[in-house]
Amino acid sequence: MAESRQPLIESTVISDPGIFTLDAVFDSVTMRTCLREVFPDQWGPIQDIQFKILKHHRGKRCTLEFALRTAKAWGYMIGKVYAADRSDVYRAMDAISRAGFGPHDEFSIPQPLAYVPALRLLLQERVQGPRAKQIFLTGSERDRAMASERCAQWLATFHATAPRSGCLFDLTHQMDSIERWSKTIAKLGEPLASQVSQLSERVQRDAPSTNGRELCAGHGSYNCNQIILTEDRTVTFDWDGYDVADPCRDLARFLVALQRLALKYLGSFRGLDAVADVFLKTYQSLTPFEVGPDLSWYRALTCLRLAKYEASRPVCTFRDGIEALLGEGFRVLEH
Repeated sequence: MAESRQPLIESTVISDPGIFTLDAVFDSVTMRTCLREVFPDQWGPIQDIQFKILKHHRGKRCTLEFALRTAKAWGYMIGKVYAADRSDVYRAMDAISRAGFGPHDEFSIPQPLAYVPALRLLLQERVQGPRAKQIFLTGSERDRAMASERCAQWLATFHATAPRSGCLFDLTHQMDSIERWSKTIAKLGEPLASQVSQLSERVQRDAPSTNGRELCAGHGSYNCNQIILTEDRTVTFDWDGYDVADPCRDLARFLVALQRLALKYLGSFRGLDAVADVFLKTYQSLTPFEVGPDLSWYRALTCLRLAKYEASRPVCTFRDGIEALLGEGFRVLEH
């Protein structure tokens, strides 16, 4: 972890009553004490701690980058503070890492370092490198294709070999969720209200059977913004939603999120279709699982979920994106 790089620029301390341990995490004295207990012999005395807030979901979790100064150098790690106890995320990450996704493996996850129960704080390796999202938006066609292959290779390896842990992705629960998502989107008025009503009815009617499904370890929200591509590692982070699911669910999330990204930043829902084709073909060539008609249903379900995400923002600024997602849901079910 030790590096000679300059320290962080501290973020402004935020207040969040829903994450009651956050104030203690921002307190350098408390953090030094906790880190000495968790890592008693690793770095020696910690002389200074700085932080930068990376992402904050009010009332749920806050992700930070920590910079630690010792007598020898600055060191860095990522911390995630939760509103509720999530020691299960640390255990799941530890099991995945030990199953062949460790810091020295080509396909890996950030090394889980520790979980501090008193602070509800997960500490993990900070991995430096470009995200797949950055390459898909700014890279050459060759770079995009290579990045897409690596994303597919990671997912195929994970589905085939990672230990199954966490909750089962429950299709019955998804049916209940669809009703809530539809109401959120319908509040935006016509024509979205009619579109989401028709799509929701179709998705509920065409839900795949739960009998005989092949299940595997699931990431929960696999997409190009959570994949770091270093020179020798493909690293997937954000394990809050780990579960056990049909492999089509992670596939669908990646593909639909890619379309949403293309519309938002490239101006066309089809702007990254070549990337999607490479991803899907590479995954299909490597996976032991059959990718059949259920993928279309999972893609339609994901379209609804991401449309709800856009509609539930405090200010909806991507109405065209919601309409495009609903239209894509219909399209994939027809095919």
